[in-house]
Amino acid sequence: MEAIRTRQIAYALTSFFMGVWAFIKVNAISGPKFEPIISACTNPDIPFEEFASTTGYHTYEPMVGLKVFNVLVCLITQFILELRETYPAGILVWGGVVVVSLPLIFASLEAGRAGARGPIRYPVIMGLLYQLLGISVVFPMVWVPSFVFGEGRRGSPLTSFRVFVTGLLAVPSFLLTAIVFVAPTDSSLWTTSAGMLGGPILALFGLVLFRDASSELSATEQNAKICFDASQRVLKCFMAVGFVAWYILVAIAYREYGTSFGNLWNDIWVNADASVAFMTIDTGILYVAILMYIAYRSDELKAAKAFLLTFVLGPGTACSFVLLEIAKETELPALSSQDTKKEE
Repeated sequence: MEAIRTRQIAYALTSFFMGVWAFIKVNAISGPKFEPIISACTNPDIPFEEFASTTGYHTYEPMVGLKVFNVLVCLITQFILELRETYPAGILVWGGVVVVSLPLIFASLEAGRAGARGPIRYPVIMGLLYQLLGISVVFPMVWVPSFVFGEGRRGSPLTSFRVFVTGLLAVPSFLLTAIVFVAPTDSSLWTTSAGMLGGPILALFGLVLFRDASSELSATEQNAKICFDASQRVLKCFMAVGFVAWYILVAIAYREYGTSFGNLWNDIWVNADASVAFMTIDTGILYVAILMYIAYRSDELKAAKAFLLTFVLGPGTACSFVLLEIAKETELPALSSQDTKKEE
């Protein structure tokens, strides 16, 4: 018991301080750049109709901010515009976060486990915090420690509804990402998509899971198999998407930089604009935090396997592949042993 407690504290503290570092770093990088934008977005003396002409910033769509988050939508619109105009670094770092975050389906699934407690039970609130503070800050600082001390019963089944809806909720972010990097930036389609992509609406979609009854399912082998089969289908779909998306990013990087990692690193970090550097931190810290989740959820060898597979499959597919292995070992221990006997 003491060893388990020590492991919990070690993982929780390491992840928490990684989130603290990300918070300090992103604020140091983005603070000077974002302060005048926030000042313009919060200026009550500037009529919305004259915002662009008065400030020189891009107009934004207040409807997708639901009034409460209008400042966030205003800021994120300028943020995404800078990424769009900083080619190819902008699409590489934003696309990197999208690909790395594919396995985050597990965050919503863990929220439905019987016995889960604390912040991990509220994916909508966590999603809003991701948008407000950055996923590289909130995921390692809040979600991972909360999972360590508040995870539900391992092997607790989930409804197919929760699994499939969680998968579907990832689709809008892919569509909106495609739009903001392809559509003309002076179109209302681009403005609305940018506001939705970084605003509250994507996170609020998770409210459809509010009435899900996964935590009330009995832990039978039949329910476990239904849960595993559903998770397997969704994760395999994500693996295919993540593999293709990763190699599209690799192709873009190779076309621009060839084999010069130094030039790439220069553009996404050393001499990067604030938005690009922000997203570089998001990509790297989120990836490490997911590896930490894998290590704690199973063991360090699984995390090492995900890391090594990343060089071939890309981060989203590699982590999803290992999480699928872990699911089979924890959700279906009986079936897993039967499969082993058949192979022998």
